[in-house]
Amino acid sequence: MFKGNSKLKNIFLLGFLLSLHLALVSYVNSSFLTTFSGENSVSLIYIIGSAAALFVLFYIPGILQKLGEYKFLLWSSGLNALTLLLLSILKSPLGIIPVFILYFTLNYLMVFALDELLQIFSKNSSMGQVRGLYLTIINLAWVISQAVSGETLSGFSYSALYFVAFMITGIFFLVVFLGLKDISDPKYDKVVALQSYKNFFKNKNLIRAYFLNFLLQFFYASMVIYTPIYLYSHLGFDWKQIGIIFTIMLLPFVIIQFPLGKYSDKVGERKMLAIGFLITSIATISLFFIKNNELWIWATLLFSTRVGAAIIEVMSDIYFFKHITSENDEFIAVYRNTAPLSYLLAPLVALVIFMVTPSFNYIFLILGILMLCGTYLSLSIKKDDI
Repeated sequence: MFKGNSKLKNIFLLGFLLSLHLALVSYVNSSFLTTFSGENSVSLIYIIGSAAALFVLFYIPGILQKLGEYKFLLWSSGLNALTLLLLSILKSPLGIIPVFILYFTLNYLMVFALDELLQIFSKNSSMGQVRGLYLTIINLAWVISQAVSGETLSGFSYSALYFVAFMITGIFFLVVFLGLKDISDPKYDKVVALQSYKNFFKNKNLIRAYFLNFLLQFFYASMVIYTPIYLYSHLGFDWKQIGIIFTIMLLPFVIIQFPLGKYSDKVGERKMLAIGFLITSIATISLFFIKNNELWIWATLLFSTRVGAAIIEVMSDIYFFKHITSENDEFIAVYRNTAPLSYLLAPLVALVIFMVTPSFNYIFLILGILMLCGTYLSLSIKKDDI
């Protein structure tokens, strides 16, 4: 995999660093924002940030063609580091909210750029094996970060956590500057933004991959925003306990994704996707019925939700990347817009849920039912589609 392909090692390192900083603050962002605004206001902030990210991702292929991967990653990571530094020192909502929205948008640009680089430099390797190992490495960063963030917040403030994330992003910038100077960009398809969307949605396999990934990202968005609030504000867990719960919760991403990536190269993704959605659905619905704050119960059930999500994540990515070439960077932008789209729609759906249901935990019941749709969609994949 890495033989004669040194750039792939740098991309894996960058993926680890990016995920390390993202995971450090992702599960506390919503609680951080609630310190100066209500729960409904947090939803609105995520909606605005997601709309901004969708707008930028719409035009990102053209920007990438002009700047190239190297300059693009330098600019986006440099600005990202600056926003994290500002989040660590600002105290006013008037300053924090626009900076957070910019930070939120930049994260998607960096994820997109690394996706494109991985597609370019893994073309001579087994797609399932490369994607499986890459996902395992970046999810290892998520596991490590949850242990660190919970421990940090038990003794320090949110500002300390954002400052640590700033330092990690600074290292990311240096790795890009020193390790990717001489990369060559492929000959990108010169397609305008609107046309790239039209071309994408003409392909039935890409459409299916898009909606599979959208369901997963909608699940992530809902859980990332509202699970920490529910555990902390409604059930009374402290941040050290939440850190333990989330560390256990994320272990499936480290344990099973690389073996599944290798397995998919032999058998395909159809059955595994259906199983993943079914597991996630049942486990998420189960959360609705748990009213006490027993750490081991929440850790076990959240672990189960991520067993299913880990399966879905690696299989949906492999399914998508098998159907594009390295020149189709505009298709990656379309595919990855499911994440900001989910962060736009999930808070809107949550606002409706909170208005029409008697308690906060109904969000788990409705989310679990929604994930059943993925099982049906997965089974619609035919053998000749893989």
